[in-house]
Amino acid sequence: MRLLARNFSCNSGEIDLIMVDVDGSLVFVEVKTRAGEDFADIEAAFTPAKKIRLGRAVRFFLATHGVGQRPFRIDVVCIVLGLKGPPRIRHYTDALRA
Repeated sequence: MRLLARNFSCNSGEIDLIMVDVDGSLVFVEVKTRAGEDFADIEAAFTPAKKIRLGRAVRFFLATHGVGQRPFRIDVVCIVLGLKGPPRIRHYTDALRA
């Protein structure tokens, strides 16, 4: 994928990364990073309210950038840093439909 924008923000919400996939579709990426998961899974941070705000921000981006007819999806990437070893990365493709 190729980076199109990062930290896109509007009144509706924000989008961490906007990518273009190899097939030309847009990929809106929500990134969640935590030091560990001792108290809760990192996926729990992707709350219903966050999903609503992200969906609104995606619709705003599509409407204001003339790409409303372009195929798109919303992915979630969870990164757990941990104390030892490499970070654990979980990538959820098409995690939310806007």
